[in-house]
Amino acid sequence: MEPKRVIVTYCDENGNWPSVEKDLVSRLPLRNLVWKPSNNRAKRNISVLDVEFRRFSAESSKNLPPVTLLQNPYLNLYFVNCEDNEVYKTTVRQQIREWIQLMTSKKNQEWLIVHISSQENARATKVAQVRMADTEMSEMELWADFTEKMKEGIMTSFDQNVLTFEEDIRRLDSQRQMPGWNYCTFFILKEGLTNAYEMMNLHEDALRQYDELEASFFQILRDNALTWYGKFGGMQEGDDDANLLDLNRKPYRDLIIQNTISVFDFRTYLFGRQCNLLFRLRRPIEICHRSLIFIPSFAKTVREHVSNLTENFMESWIYTACMSIVNECDETVPLSGDDPHMMIVLDGAKAELLQLARQQLDKLGIQHGRLPKELPFTMSLGYDNDTNLGMSEVEKKPMSKDLLEAVSSDEAFDTSVSARAIRGFDGSGRHRSSLLLHGDVAALQYYRKKFVEAARILESITWRYGQNHWTVLENELVMKHAKCLKELGDTVKYTEACLTLLRNMDDLKDEDKLYYSTELFSTATSKELKQEIHHEFAPMFTVKVVSMVDILQDDDGSYVDIMIENKLPQDIEFNKLSVRMVSGEIDELWFNLRHGVIKPGKNTYRVTCETSASGTYVLEKVHLKIGKLVFLYDFLQENRKRIFRVDSHPKALKATISPPQEMELGQTSTFIVHVSSGRNQVSEASLSLLPASEGISLVPTSTLAYSKEASDAATGEISFESYEAISLPSFGPNETLAITVPYETFINSQEHLIKLAVHYLTPNSKRHTFTLTTGIETVLPLQVSHSIIWRDDCLNIKLDMACTSYVPIRVLNVELRHPARINDFKQAPFAGEMMQIKLILSLHTTVYVMASVVLYEYHFERPLAEATDEAANIVPVLAYTNVEVEKALTSLLEADLVKAQLEQHNAFLTSHLKSHLLKGVDYMVYGMSDELELPPLDVASCETLLVYHDPKVREILIGILKEIFLMNKTIEYDRIMALSSSNQPLQISFPIPLPTSQMLTTVEIIVDSPNELTVGTPATFQLLVKNSAYWSPSEDKEQVYDLYYDILVDYENWLLCGHKKRLFSTKPGVTTTHAVSLVPLKTGPLHVPKISIVSATSGVYNQTAYVNEAEQVLIKPRTTTSTFVIDQQRGVQFADR
Repeated sequence: MEPKRVIVTYCDENGNWPSVEKDLVSRLPLRNLVWKPSNNRAKRNISVLDVEFRRFSAESSKNLPPVTLLQNPYLNLYFVNCEDNEVYKTTVRQQIREWIQLMTSKKNQEWLIVHISSQENARATKVAQVRMADTEMSEMELWADFTEKMKEGIMTSFDQNVLTFEEDIRRLDSQRQMPGWNYCTFFILKEGLTNAYEMMNLHEDALRQYDELEASFFQILRDNALTWYGKFGGMQEGDDDANLLDLNRKPYRDLIIQNTISVFDFRTYLFGRQCNLLFRLRRPIEICHRSLIFIPSFAKTVREHVSNLTENFMESWIYTACMSIVNECDETVPLSGDDPHMMIVLDGAKAELLQLARQQLDKLGIQHGRLPKELPFTMSLGYDNDTNLGMSEVEKKPMSKDLLEAVSSDEAFDTSVSARAIRGFDGSGRHRSSLLLHGDVAALQYYRKKFVEAARILESITWRYGQNHWTVLENELVMKHAKCLKELGDTVKYTEACLTLLRNMDDLKDEDKLYYSTELFSTATSKELKQEIHHEFAPMFTVKVVSMVDILQDDDGSYVDIMIENKLPQDIEFNKLSVRMVSGEIDELWFNLRHGVIKPGKNTYRVTCETSASGTYVLEKVHLKIGKLVFLYDFLQENRKRIFRVDSHPKALKATISPPQEMELGQTSTFIVHVSSGRNQVSEASLSLLPASEGISLVPTSTLAYSKEASDAATGEISFESYEAISLPSFGPNETLAITVPYETFINSQEHLIKLAVHYLTPNSKRHTFTLTTGIETVLPLQVSHSIIWRDDCLNIKLDMACTSYVPIRVLNVELRHPARINDFKQAPFAGEMMQIKLILSLHTTVYVMASVVLYEYHFERPLAEATDEAANIVPVLAYTNVEVEKALTSLLEADLVKAQLEQHNAFLTSHLKSHLLKGVDYMVYGMSDELELPPLDVASCETLLVYHDPKVREILIGILKEIFLMNKTIEYDRIMALSSSNQPLQISFPIPLPTSQMLTTVEIIVDSPNELTVGTPATFQLLVKNSAYWSPSEDKEQVYDLYYDILVDYENWLLCGHKKRLFSTKPGVTTTHAVSLVPLKTGPLHVPKISIVSATSGVYNQTAYVNEAEQVLIKPRTTTSTFVIDQQRGVQFADR
C-alpha cells in the first residue's frame, strides 16, 4: 500500500509556474518540520515530509467529508509576478481578493501568496516573496522565506485536521451503545486519523491508533457484538496461502466501508497495517513478536470454523503467515545490521516463527504418512491429534498446491525450514531450542532409514538433552540412536546408548527397561565389543560398605563386606568385583571377588585383599566388571570420607627395611631388607624395590647378598635383572631373609622413601602380596675427624667426634682396626679408667678426647713402600637412646597385646607410640642419669589415633596403654637394656689413612737463661734439629740430607736478629745446633716462634715433630735506677746506675 503525500495546490493565472517549478521541486522533500499540537500534547519532530503539487481547480477546492479528508489540499499557493503598480491595482489585486475569498471558505485549508519579484518588498503574514533576479543572495536565502511559510501553512492545516478527526472520533465512540452503531464506520473514521499521521511520517502515532482499534475490536468481540460481520471468511481461493502482509490482494478498505468485510479479512488487514507501520519504523523484532502472538491466537479462531474451510486450511495459513513474515524481515532488514544485539534478538524471533511453520509440516507429514505418529513429531500436534477426524462429514476442499506438493513424496518433504530455524536459534544463542530442532531432524533421518546421518546428528545432541533434564525426549532420541548404531554394527556406541537409556530408566516402560538391560549385558559379554567401557554405578546400582575391615584368620590378608542394590529387572553375572582403598599418594589395597551374580534388590558380598599392608586407608572406589563393561563408584565424591584401619595378621609374612649393623664410611651405602615368613611355608617369592622419593636410586648390580636367619644361617647371592622382580629363595615358617641392597643419594635429605612389595605363593596355591613404604635415614648420626701427632718411633691419633642426630646417642665403645703392617700397637696406660666413662652426645655437641678410648700408638713393619695404600679404621659402637626406650616399651606392649589376643594391632600402636606418645621424653636426661621418666599418657591423642578402630577394640587398646604408662612411670637403665636385649648397636667404620714419611725431623728450642728474659733485650735461643733414623727408608746411615729451617716469627711479639731461613746438612741420628737471637717486644707470656723444616733435596719428603708446640716464655719488663744531687749554686747533677 503506497503511502499518501501531502497535497499542495497552486494557482498560476500569470504563467509563473514554469519558471519556478524546477527550483521548487528541487527543494523537496521538506525537512525538519515541527508540529505543536493545539491540545497541549508534546510536540513532534518530522524529519522528512513528501509534498505533491497539484494545479488549483474547482474540484480540488471542494470540501470533502472527514473520511476522505486526506484528499483535501493542506495548502493553497497563489503565484503572482507584477512589477507595475497600475496593473496590480487594476487587475491583480482583484484576482487575489477573489482567490482569498474562495480559500477562506475552505475548512482546514491554509493559503499563501507567493510574490515573485526581483527586489525587496514589504512582507506580509501570508505573503512569501521569492526574489529570482537577486544575484547577491544564495539560492537557499532566496527560497528561505517561502519554505518556512509553506511549512507553517502545512502544519497549521494538519493540526486543524487532527482536531477535526479527534472530535468526530470522540463523538462516534460515545454513541457505541446506541442502536445502529457500526464498528466499521468507527474503524474508517479512526483509520483516517491514522492515515493523516502516516502521511505526515508520524508512524508511531499512527501505530498507536491501530493498536487502539485492535483493542476496541477485542472489546466488541468479548461483547459478542459482531453483528455487522456476515461471515467468518477464509473461503476465497488463496486465503490459506496468501501473503499476510500483502494488503493489495483484496480491496480491504472498500469492504470495510461497504460493511461487507469478513472477520478473517478484517483481522488480516488490521495486522498487515500494523506490520507495515512497524517496517517503516524499522522494528522487525516487534513484528516477529506480534506475529508470534497474533498467529497462534487467531489460529484458535480459525479452528472454530475449520469445518467450513479447505482441507488443512489452518496448517496452510499458519505456515504461510510465518514464512511471509520471516521472508519480509529478511528482505527489509540488511543481514549486517548496525546493532549486533538487535540482530541476535531478531534471529531468535524469526527462528520461533520458522519453528511454528515447521510444526505445521509435521502435522501434515503425520496426516499424509510422511512421518510416524510418535515422538518427537507428535509434539507438533499440540492441542488435538484428531483435528481432521470430522472432515469426512463435510465437503472437503483441496488444500493449497504448494502444500500438496510438499507432502506428495519424501523428497519434496524436506527439512529446509528446520535448517533455517536452527541457524536462527544458534545465532541468537538459544541452544536448547536448537537442540529440539536437531532432534526432530535426526528423527526424520532415522524414519527415512538414513542411519549414518541420523546417528551423526543424534550423537552430537543427545547428551545435551540429558544436561537439560529432558529425559523423556532424550530417551526417545537415544532409542533411535541405539537402533541406528545397531544397524551400523557399532557395538561400543551401542553399549553407551543402552547405558544412557538405563540411566533414565525411571522414564522407561518396563518392557523397554528389560529389553535394553538384556541388550546391554549381552553386548558387553560378546566378542564383538573390543574395548573396555566405563560407567558410573548410579542409577542402575547403589553400593555401600556394611562392615569394618577385618583380617582373615586362616590366611594372609583381610576382607570387607559390601552391599550392592540392583535396580534392574534381571539377574546379572559379573566377572570381578573390586574395592580400592588408598593411603597417601603411594599405598593402595584392592579387595576382590571373582565371579558372582547380582540379583534384583540388595545383595551382600565379601571381598578379600591378598595384600598385607597395615595402615589407615580411605575408601576410594568400587569396580564392577561385567565383560568389557566396568561400573565405577567413587566414594571420595561423598560429603564424608570413609576411613578404615587395616591390620595384618600377626603371623603373616612381613618385610622391613633397616640400616646395616656395620657401616663403613667411603663405601657404597646399603640397607637391609628383612623378609620374615611368619607362619607361611614360602615356596615361591619375588621382591620389588622402587624409590618413592626424589634424590635416591638403587645401584645397578646383577647380584645381591643375602643371609637366612635360621638354625643353619645360610648365606648366598641372588641373581636378578631388575629391582622390580627379584626372585627370592624358598624359606620355611618363622625364617627371615636378610638381603643387602646398595643405594646412592644425590639430594641431601635426612630421610628417603623406599617402596617394597613381596609377592609370594603359599602351599594352598594362593598368591599374596605384602607392600610397605618406609623411610631410610641416609645421614650418619656421628661425625669423626682425626689428627696425627708424629713422634720419633710412633704416631699418635687424636679423634674429634660430633653428633649429627636430633636424638642423643650413646657411645658404647671405640675400636681401632689396624692393618697388618703395624707390628706394635698399644693403648694409653689409663685406658681401663676411660672405658668406664659414659659418653653421651647430643645434637651440635662435639667432644675432643685424648685418652684411652681414642689415643693409640703403633709401629710400622719395614719396608714401608709395600703397604702405602692401607688404612686403619676407627669403629665407634653407638646406640640411640630413643631406640632403647622404644624397644623396651614395645616389648611390654607386645606382651600385653598377646595376652589380649590383639597382636594384629602391634605394628600400628608401635609406630604411633614412637611418633606421638613418647614426644615428651627427655632423652638427654635419660642418657646422663640412666633413669627414664615417662610422661603422662595423652588419652585424647590415643582416642584420636584409634578413631577408625572398632569401638570395643579401641577401649581395650587404650586400657593396655594406660596400664603400661601407669606401671612404668620410672624405668632404670638396666631394665631397659634387659627389655631391649635384641637391639643391636650400630657400628660405623671411619677409615683413617696411615701417613708415611721418608724423614722425621725433631725440632726443639732451648732458651739461654729463660728466667732473665726482658723486653727489648736480645735473647739467645738454641735450635736443636735431630734427624730420626727410625723413619729413614735407607739402610745407609751415612747419607747426608740437605735441609733448611724457616723461623715463623710473629713480628708483633718478636724481632729476629740473624737468619730467618738457613740451609744446613744432616745425617740420620745426628743432632745439629743453631743459635738464633730474638728480641721480645712485649711483656708477659709469649709463644715461642714455630720452626719449619723443609727438605732441600727433590724427591725427599720430610715431617717435622716440634717439641715446643704451644710453649710460652715469660718476658719481664726492663728496670733501671737513677740518683739525683741538687746543688743550688751548681745546678742539678745525676748519675745512673
